[in-house]
Amino acid sequence: MLIIFDLDDTLIDTSNCITPVKFQRAISRMIEQGCSLPDGEAALNLLLKLDQESSSAREALQKFITFMGLPDQYYYIGLKEIYDTFPEGIAIKPLKGAIETLLELRLNNLLALVSVGKVEQQLFKLEKAGIDSSFFYKIFISEEQNKKKYYQQLIEELKLSPNEVIVCGDRIATDLVPAKELGCVTVHMKWGRGSRNQEREEKVDFTITSPMEILDVFRKIKNEIIFNGVQRDE
Repeated sequence: MLIIFDLDDTLIDTSNCITPVKFQRAISRMIEQGCSLPDGEAALNLLLKLDQESSSAREALQKFITFMGLPDQYYYIGLKEIYDTFPEGIAIKPLKGAIETLLELRLNNLLALVSVGKVEQQLFKLEKAGIDSSFFYKIFISEEQNKKKYYQQLIEELKLSPNEVIVCGDRIATDLVPAKELGCVTVHMKWGRGSRNQEREEKVDFTITSPMEILDVFRKIKNEIIFNGVQRDE
């Protein structure tokens, strides 16, 4: 079988390790550039709170700028700091059990990584989290949100039936809906922003809260294939 993973908040703990640091740097940069934010800590706490109800850091920052009544120039200053820079000293942790899960799954399966972001940053995060890129048959990293074409490419390249492909990610709309449209097995990782992602949840086949839980999903799907494709109703 082929198991395709997202990276952020699926294999690594982006929400707790990276997002707060990026937001802190964005606030500091805005203040350096003349933004009137007398209490940087309070501003950071507000931005983190807004992020809890946003679909992306970009959306959270826009809400922050609007709420504070700041000129648009500070939105672009903050946005650049969040998406275009990456502090090398940042500590990045894998989700608990992620590496052990990958090691077990790769023994008799192919693994792939399909991630949205800048290539250098995503590969840096992978390395810093201690996840060996050699675990994966293929790694696709793109700044565009369309993952479907990469899923399709892998299916065709490996000559697999879609029901032999498991796709695991935290974002239903970008990670899982495209996979579901192709007929793949979809696994929603409820972590970070994904733990608050309730929209279209009925569209996924399985929901997990830890990478280790995908082992049970894998065993179940494997048994269904062996016994002539029992319908998935989870």
